[in-house]
Amino acid sequence: MKQLLYSLLTVVCVLGTAACMEIDNFDAPEAHVTGRLIDRTTGKNYITDHGDTHIRIWEMSYSLNPAPQSIPVKFDGSYNNERLFAGTYDMLPEDGPYWPADTIRGVKIGKKTTTQDFEIIPYLHIIDFEASLTERADSLTMSCRLSLPRIKITEEGEDGKMLERESIIFPPHNVLEVRPFLSLTMYCGSANCIGEYGTNYRKNLRKDWTDAAIDPDGDGISETYTITVPVKKGYTYNVRMGANMSDTHQKFNYSEVKRIAVPNG
Repeated sequence: MKQLLYSLLTVVCVLGTAACMEIDNFDAPEAHVTGRLIDRTTGKNYITDHGDTHIRIWEMSYSLNPAPQSIPVKFDGSYNNERLFAGTYDMLPEDGPYWPADTIRGVKIGKKTTTQDFEIIPYLHIIDFEASLTERADSLTMSCRLSLPRIKITEEGEDGKMLERESIIFPPHNVLEVRPFLSLTMYCGSANCIGEYGTNYRKNLRKDWTDAAIDPDGDGISETYTITVPVKKGYTYNVRMGANMSDTHQKFNYSEVKRIAVPNG
Protein backbone atom coordinates (compact mmCIF):
# COMPACT_ATOMS: atom_id res chain seq x y z
CA MET A 1 0.00 0.00 0.00
CA LYS A 2 2.79 2.36 0.90
CA GLN A 3 4.53 1.56 -2.36
CA LEU A 4 1.36 2.51 -4.28
CA LEU A 5 1.10 5.84 -2.45
CA TYR A 6 4.76 6.64 -3.16
CA SER A 7 4.20 5.84 -6.83
CA LEU A 8 1.15 8.11 -7.04
CA LEU A 9 3.00 10.97 -5.33
CA THR A 10 5.89 10.55 -7.74
CA VAL A 11 3.56 10.76 -10.73
CA VAL A 12 1.86 13.90 -9.34
CA CYS A 13 5.23 15.61 -8.75
CA VAL A 14 6.44 14.75 -12.25
CA LEU A 15 3.26 16.07 -13.86
CA GLY A 16 3.41 19.26 -11.77
CA THR A 17 7.03 19.85 -12.73
CA ALA A 18 6.22 19.33 -16.40
CA ALA A 19 3.36 21.84 -16.20
CA CYS A 20 5.69 24.42 -14.70
CA MET A 21 8.18 23.89 -17.50
CA GLU A 22 5.70 24.67 -20.30
CA ILE A 23 6.97 27.42 -22.59
CA ASP A 24 5.30 30.83 -22.16
CA ASN A 25 4.39 31.74 -25.73
CA PHE A 26 3.00 35.19 -24.98
CA ASP A 27 4.95 38.10 -26.45
CA ALA A 28 6.38 40.55 -23.93
CA PRO A 29 4.54 43.90 -23.84
CA GLU A 30 6.32 46.33 -26.15
CA ALA A 31 3.63 48.67 -27.47
CA HIS A 32 4.50 52.34 -27.01
CA VAL A 33 2.28 55.34 -26.26
CA THR A 34 3.40 58.88 -25.53
CA GLY A 35 1.92 62.35 -25.48
CA ARG A 36 1.30 65.59 -23.60
CA LEU A 37 -1.25 67.32 -21.44
CA ILE A 38 -1.88 70.66 -23.14
CA ASP A 39 -3.42 73.69 -21.45
CA ARG A 40 -6.27 74.52 -23.80
CA THR A 41 -6.22 78.19 -22.78
CA THR A 42 -2.53 78.75 -23.61
CA GLY A 43 -1.66 75.98 -26.08
CA LYS A 44 1.39 75.14 -23.95
CA ASN A 45 2.26 72.04 -21.95
CA TYR A 46 0.44 71.82 -18.65
CA ILE A 47 3.15 72.08 -15.98
CA THR A 48 2.75 69.91 -12.90
CA ASP A 49 4.85 67.85 -10.51
CA HIS A 50 6.00 64.33 -11.32
CA GLY A 51 3.25 61.89 -10.28
CA ASP A 52 0.68 64.58 -9.39
CA THR A 53 -1.64 63.56 -12.23
CA HIS A 54 -2.10 60.45 -14.38
CA ILE A 55 -3.42 59.11 -17.64
CA ARG A 56 -5.91 56.34 -16.88
CA ILE A 57 -6.16 53.67 -19.58
CA TRP A 58 -8.41 50.66 -20.19
CA GLU A 59 -7.45 47.90 -22.66
CA MET A 60 -10.84 47.45 -24.35
CA SER A 61 -9.56 44.86 -26.84
CA TYR A 62 -8.70 42.57 -23.93
CA SER A 63 -11.96 42.69 -21.98
CA LEU A 64 -15.38 44.34 -21.94
CA ASN A 65 -14.72 45.37 -18.35
CA PRO A 66 -10.93 45.72 -18.01
CA ALA A 67 -9.13 46.87 -14.89
CA PRO A 68 -7.70 50.37 -15.32
CA GLN A 69 -3.99 51.03 -15.64
CA SER A 70 -2.24 54.29 -14.82
CA ILE A 71 0.53 56.24 -16.56
CA PRO A 72 2.10 59.06 -14.48
CA VAL A 73 2.41 62.49 -16.08
CA LYS A 74 5.87 64.07 -15.81
CA PHE A 75 6.55 67.52 -14.41
CA ASP A 76 6.73 69.02 -17.93
CA GLY A 77 3.26 67.71 -18.85
CA SER A 78 4.45 64.75 -20.94
CA TYR A 79 3.86 61.04 -20.40
CA ASN A 80 5.38 57.87 -21.83
CA ASN A 81 4.88 54.10 -21.56
CA GLU A 82 6.83 51.58 -23.65
CA ARG A 83 5.58 48.41 -21.96
CA LEU A 84 1.94 48.01 -23.00
CA PHE A 85 0.32 45.14 -24.84
CA ALA A 86 -0.72 46.06 -28.35
CA GLY A 87 -4.44 46.70 -28.51
CA THR A 88 -7.26 49.24 -28.42
CA TYR A 89 -7.48 51.49 -25.38
CA ASP A 90 -9.74 54.11 -23.83
CA MET A 91 -7.71 56.93 -22.27
CA LEU A 92 -8.52 59.71 -19.79
CA PRO A 93 -6.40 62.29 -17.90
CA GLU A 94 -7.53 62.42 -14.28
CA ASP A 95 -6.67 63.23 -10.65
CA GLY A 96 -5.38 66.70 -11.58
CA PRO A 97 -6.57 70.22 -10.67
CA TYR A 98 -8.40 70.81 -13.92
CA TRP A 99 -11.91 70.61 -15.28
CA PRO A 100 -13.02 67.06 -16.14
CA ALA A 101 -11.67 65.99 -19.52
CA ASP A 102 -13.31 63.79 -22.13
CA THR A 103 -12.38 60.13 -22.45
CA ILE A 104 -10.74 59.41 -25.81
CA ARG A 105 -12.00 56.04 -26.98
CA GLY A 106 -10.58 53.48 -29.35
CA VAL A 107 -6.93 54.54 -29.31
CA LYS A 108 -4.96 51.89 -31.21
CA ILE A 109 -1.57 51.30 -29.59
CA GLY A 110 0.94 49.05 -31.33
CA LYS A 111 4.66 48.46 -31.71
CA LYS A 112 5.07 51.70 -33.62
CA THR A 113 4.92 54.74 -31.33
CA THR A 114 1.39 56.10 -30.83
CA THR A 115 1.14 59.77 -29.86
CA GLN A 116 -2.00 60.87 -28.04
CA ASP A 117 -2.26 64.40 -26.62
CA PHE A 118 -5.00 65.68 -24.32
CA GLU A 119 -6.36 69.20 -23.85
CA ILE A 120 -7.33 70.21 -20.32
CA ILE A 121 -8.45 73.47 -18.66
CA PRO A 122 -6.73 74.08 -15.28
CA TYR A 123 -8.69 75.57 -12.41
CA LEU A 124 -6.11 78.33 -11.93
CA HIS A 125 -2.99 79.87 -13.43
CA ILE A 126 -0.24 80.98 -11.06
CA ILE A 127 1.14 84.18 -12.57
CA ASP A 128 3.67 86.95 -11.82
CA PHE A 129 5.79 84.54 -9.79
CA GLU A 130 8.85 86.20 -8.25
CA ALA A 131 11.52 84.79 -5.94
CA SER A 132 14.48 86.68 -4.45
CA LEU A 133 16.80 86.49 -1.48
CA THR A 134 16.51 89.08 1.26
CA GLU A 135 19.44 91.45 1.88
CA ARG A 136 21.07 89.17 4.46
CA ALA A 137 20.51 86.14 2.16
CA ASP A 138 19.09 84.11 5.04
CA SER A 139 15.52 84.23 3.78
CA LEU A 140 13.71 83.92 0.48
CA THR A 141 10.70 86.01 -0.46
CA MET A 142 8.27 84.61 -3.01
CA SER A 143 5.16 86.17 -4.45
CA CYS A 144 2.50 85.34 -7.02
CA ARG A 145 -1.03 86.07 -8.15
CA LEU A 146 -3.82 83.70 -9.08
CA SER A 147 -5.53 84.06 -12.44
CA LEU A 148 -8.62 82.36 -13.80
CA PRO A 149 -8.30 80.66 -17.21
CA ARG A 150 -9.87 82.23 -20.26
CA ILE A 151 -11.21 80.49 -23.34
CA LYS A 152 -12.29 81.91 -26.67
CA ILE A 153 -15.99 81.59 -27.43
CA THR A 154 -17.55 82.09 -30.84
CA GLU A 155 -21.17 83.28 -30.86
CA GLU A 156 -23.60 84.92 -33.20
CA GLY A 157 -23.98 88.69 -32.91
CA GLU A 158 -27.13 90.78 -33.38
CA ASP A 159 -26.26 91.32 -37.04
CA GLY A 160 -25.96 87.58 -37.62
CA LYS A 161 -22.18 87.63 -37.88
CA MET A 162 -20.10 85.24 -35.80
CA LEU A 163 -18.07 87.03 -33.13
CA GLU A 164 -15.18 85.73 -31.04
CA ARG A 165 -14.70 86.83 -27.44
CA GLU A 166 -12.81 85.73 -24.34
CA SER A 167 -14.72 84.27 -21.43
CA ILE A 168 -13.40 83.77 -17.89
CA ILE A 169 -14.03 80.31 -16.42
CA PHE A 170 -14.87 80.57 -12.73
CA PRO A 171 -13.66 77.67 -10.55
CA PRO A 172 -16.16 75.09 -9.28
CA HIS A 173 -14.63 74.95 -5.78
CA ASN A 174 -13.24 77.19 -3.05
CA VAL A 175 -9.58 78.22 -3.10
CA LEU A 176 -7.95 76.44 -0.14
CA GLU A 177 -4.42 77.79 0.15
CA VAL A 178 -1.40 79.34 -1.49
CA ARG A 179 1.78 77.46 -0.65
CA PRO A 180 5.54 77.70 -1.31
CA PHE A 181 7.45 74.66 -2.55
CA LEU A 182 11.21 74.29 -2.13
CA SER A 183 13.29 71.33 -3.23
CA LEU A 184 16.98 70.46 -3.46
CA THR A 185 16.41 68.44 -6.65
CA MET A 186 15.09 69.29 -10.11
CA TYR A 187 11.68 68.03 -9.07
CA CYS A 188 9.61 70.52 -7.13
CA GLY A 189 5.97 70.29 -6.07
CA SER A 190 3.69 68.75 -3.46
CA ALA A 191 5.13 65.25 -4.01
CA ASN A 192 8.76 66.43 -4.12
CA CYS A 193 9.53 69.18 -1.63
CA ILE A 194 10.89 70.03 1.82
CA GLY A 195 7.74 69.46 3.84
CA GLU A 196 8.22 72.04 6.59
CA TYR A 197 7.91 74.95 4.16
CA GLY A 198 4.48 73.95 2.94
CA THR A 199 3.26 73.15 6.44
CA ASN A 200 4.55 76.22 8.27
CA TYR A 201 4.49 78.99 5.66
CA ARG A 202 1.32 78.49 3.62
CA LYS A 203 -1.47 81.04 3.36
CA ASN A 204 -4.79 79.50 4.30
CA LEU A 205 -7.63 81.03 2.30
CA ARG A 206 -10.61 78.62 2.21
CA LYS A 207 -12.65 81.16 0.30
CA ASP A 208 -14.65 81.30 -2.87
CA TRP A 209 -13.16 83.25 -5.73
CA THR A 210 -14.99 86.49 -4.90
CA ASP A 211 -13.41 86.57 -1.43
CA ALA A 212 -10.01 85.20 -2.48
CA ALA A 213 -9.48 87.82 -5.17
CA ILE A 214 -9.37 91.58 -4.76
CA ASP A 215 -10.72 92.07 -8.23
CA PRO A 216 -12.44 95.45 -8.65
CA ASP A 217 -12.15 95.35 -12.44
CA GLY A 218 -13.55 91.85 -12.77
CA ASP A 219 -10.47 90.64 -14.66
CA GLY A 220 -10.21 87.29 -12.84
CA ILE A 221 -6.84 88.05 -11.22
CA SER A 222 -6.23 87.96 -7.47
CA GLU A 223 -4.24 90.18 -5.18
CA THR A 224 -0.53 89.42 -4.73
CA TYR A 225 0.28 86.75 -2.16
CA THR A 226 3.74 87.08 -0.57
CA ILE A 227 5.51 84.49 1.58
CA THR A 228 8.99 84.71 3.16
CA VAL A 229 10.80 81.56 4.30
CA PRO A 230 14.23 80.92 5.89
CA VAL A 231 16.94 79.30 3.76
CA LYS A 232 20.37 77.83 4.49
CA LYS A 233 23.70 79.28 3.39
CA GLY A 234 25.41 77.48 0.54
CA TYR A 235 22.30 75.60 -0.62
CA THR A 236 20.71 75.77 -4.06
CA TYR A 237 16.93 75.51 -4.12
CA ASN A 238 14.37 74.88 -6.82
CA VAL A 239 11.33 76.93 -5.85
CA ARG A 240 7.79 77.57 -7.04
CA MET A 241 4.38 78.47 -5.64
CA GLY A 242 1.03 76.76 -6.01
CA ALA A 243 -2.63 76.97 -5.05
CA ASN A 244 -5.22 74.25 -4.65
CA MET A 245 -8.98 73.98 -4.49
CA SER A 246 -11.47 72.01 -2.42
CA ASP A 247 -12.16 69.30 -4.98
CA THR A 248 -11.75 65.57 -4.27
CA HIS A 249 -8.00 65.43 -4.92
CA GLN A 250 -6.92 68.92 -3.73
CA LYS A 251 -3.94 68.90 -6.09
CA PHE A 252 -2.02 72.09 -6.89
CA ASN A 253 -1.82 74.34 -9.90
CA TYR A 254 1.79 75.59 -10.06
CA SER A 255 3.94 78.47 -11.17
CA GLU A 256 7.08 77.83 -13.16
CA VAL A 257 10.19 76.72 -11.23
CA LYS A 258 13.01 79.14 -10.40
CA ARG A 259 16.49 78.14 -9.22
CA ILE A 260 17.89 80.11 -6.28
CA ALA A 261 21.51 79.74 -5.15
CA VAL A 262 22.19 80.96 -1.60
CA PRO A 263 25.75 82.24 -1.14
CA ASN A 264 27.98 80.80 1.58
CA GLY A 265 29.00 84.13 3.04
